[in-house]
Amino acid sequence: MNPLPTPTNTAALANLEDILFNPAVLIALAFISGWAVKKILGWLGNKLTRSPIAKAIITAAGKSLQVLLPAYTVWLLVDHNMVHISASKQEYFKVGISLLLSVAHTTTVYHMVLVPIAWAQKFADKTDNKLDDVLVPMLSTVIRVAVVLVGTVKAVSIIDAEAAKSVLALLATGAVAVGFAAQDTIKNIFGAVMLIIDQPFTLGDNINIGTHEGKVESLGLRSTVIVLLDGQRVAIPNGDLASRSIVNITRRDYIRAQDLVHLEMNTPAEKVKEAVEIIRELLAKHDEFDRRLPPLVHVMEFGEWSINIRFMYWYKPNLTKQMDFNEKLMIQISERFQKSGIRLAAQGTPQIR
Repeated sequence: MNPLPTPTNTAALANLEDILFNPAVLIALAFISGWAVKKILGWLGNKLTRSPIAKAIITAAGKSLQVLLPAYTVWLLVDHNMVHISASKQEYFKVGISLLLSVAHTTTVYHMVLVPIAWAQKFADKTDNKLDDVLVPMLSTVIRVAVVLVGTVKAVSIIDAEAAKSVLALLATGAVAVGFAAQDTIKNIFGAVMLIIDQPFTLGDNINIGTHEGKVESLGLRSTVIVLLDGQRVAIPNGDLASRSIVNITRRDYIRAQDLVHLEMNTPAEKVKEAVEIIRELLAKHDEFDRRLPPLVHVMEFGEWSINIRFMYWYKPNLTKQMDFNEKLMIQISERFQKSGIRLAAQGTPQIR
C-alpha cells in the first residue's frame, strides 16, 4: 500500500506547484523555450544547405516561435486570471494583450518573408540573367518595410483608432512631400525596376549607350556602374539609362567589320579583279566563317586618287579575337598584293566601322 501523504509532503508539493505555476516562472520558461527553439531550428536550418526553401522555413519558424511562445504565454495567463482582475483594469489588460499579440504577429510575418524570398532566389539562380539576383534583395527590402509600416499602423490603431487615422494621414502627407523632394531618386528606383523587368542587359555584358561603352559591373537602386574601355568606372542614373537606346554588344550574334582598300588609279583591270579575288579568298578561309553570312567584296568607286575596294565580313562576338583576325587579314592582304605586284595607293586612310 502507498503511504498516505504526510502534511510535510503535501506542503512541499503545494510549494512546488506554486513555484511551477507562478506567472513569472511560466513567462521565463516561455522565453527560455523560445530561445532554445530558435537555436535548435537555426542549427537544423544551417544543415539544409541543399534545400534553401526548407532552410528558410525552419529558420523563420525558429525566429517566430521565439516571440510567439512568450506572447501567447502571457495571453493565456492574463485570460486565465481575468476573473481576478478588477473590472476597471480589465480593459487595460485587454488592450495590452492585443498590442502584444499584434507585435508578435507582425514579427512573425516579418521573419516569414524569408520563405517567398528564398523561393524567388532559387528561381533567380536558375536563370542566366544576373539581374534577377539583384531584384530579389530589392523585393525583400520593400516587402519588409511594408510589413513594418502595416504592423505599426495596426499597433497604433489598437491603442487609439483616431491616432491610427492621424498616422495614416501623416504617412500619406509625408509620402507626397518625399515624392516631390525626391523625384530624381524615385525616378531612378523605377528606372532600376524597368531595367530588371525588360532586361536589356545583364551583369557582365558589354553595352553601348551612345555616350559610353563598357562592361556592366553592378546595378543598384540609384545607378548602374559601367566599367569603360579605359578602365574608368562611371555611375549612370537608372532613370537616365532606362530612357536611352541601349546596344548590347555581348548579345549580338556577330561583329560586323568593314574596310576600304585603296589601289592606285593606274592599276590594270586584271589586277583589280585579282585584288578582289585575293580578299575574297582570305575572308572565305577564316575560322569563324558562316555560310549564312558570306563576306562581301566589291569595287565601290573610282575616287579622286584611288580605286576603292570595300570588303565586309561577320565574325563571332569576341572583340579580341576579331581584332586579332583583322590584323592577320591586313598582313595577308599586304603580302599577297606585294607578290602579285598590286600596289596600294599612297594617299588616304582606311575607314573602319
